[in-house]
Amino acid sequence: MLPKPFAASTLSMPVLEPASVGLEPVDFDAVAKALGARGYASDLEQRLAGRFARPVRARAFTDRATTVAAALKALGARPGGVCVVSALADLETLAGVAAAGLKAWLVDVDPFSAMFDTRHLRERLPHAPGPLEAIVPAAAHGRAPDMRAWAAFRDETGLPVLVDAFGAFDVMIEAPVPVLIGLPSGEGVFVACEDATPVNAIEGRPFVGDDGVAAWARLRHRLCATAQQLRVLLLDSGVSFQPGWGMSWISPTCALTLPGDDAGTVAWKLRQAGVPASCAVRDLTVKADDTPTADHIAASTVVIELDPGLDIEGLDRLCDALREALA
Repeated sequence: MLPKPFAASTLSMPVLEPASVGLEPVDFDAVAKALGARGYASDLEQRLAGRFARPVRARAFTDRATTVAAALKALGARPGGVCVVSALADLETLAGVAAAGLKAWLVDVDPFSAMFDTRHLRERLPHAPGPLEAIVPAAAHGRAPDMRAWAAFRDETGLPVLVDAFGAFDVMIEAPVPVLIGLPSGEGVFVACEDATPVNAIEGRPFVGDDGVAAWARLRHRLCATAQQLRVLLLDSGVSFQPGWGMSWISPTCALTLPGDDAGTVAWKLRQAGVPASCAVRDLTVKADDTPTADHIAASTVVIELDPGLDIEGLDRLCDALREALA
């Protein structure tokens, strides 16, 4: 089914009964759900929708994994079927797929983007270990996927597509297919799409708290400056950064490609030095296709959470710890 453009509702606001003493407390979750179903958006959701290049419906939720599950159900994915997932997907993404009653099948990624290659995926779909129900492409550490390509792939295959772009708040401005994005405060997520129908159908707890949207411009400026300093300090270290990170786009998540396939050891040494670092860990219970590219990327990539408040001395200490870990 082709996406339907979302237009703001022209319905009049519902008439509320006057409050009276002794009534039960208002169920704000139910109110938000009812208003959302009729096209009314909260102030946060209006601001989130305003970031996109075309009109979208956006809704903010509390939890990532449960929102992945609810979005897949809203897209019509039937429990028991297979959901194709990037071999580099986060554990929370896999948890959401499992919560939707689907069986994740991990498929290899492109060596340059670390994301699905639709040409490779097209070749592998006939080999899925069961009936296909959905595809969940994952954005690589905040880098934007090609959303129009995924819309074309959905139309070609007839399979629902939910893009998990949790760390890509900075660059996601298109949503021809549903996309899940993390809020810049680090708390909560939102789902956006040019077709309002699946977004309105998501059953999830609305987000309440610090969204960080208003502060993002200032935070982004600091992150970009810190990223440039980090690039200079690591020029001769042998590590490399994701293409465009800190220049055309930014995320607090900094993925470093190492000279060797020793990400586990390097991440452990960094944590011992007080640097928050991690590397991809495969859940061997999840079925997977042949994934040599993803395996190599996972073994040679360390991810650190970049503190935008770091001064030059703090960056020096971080770089010294990385060099020692590499040695």
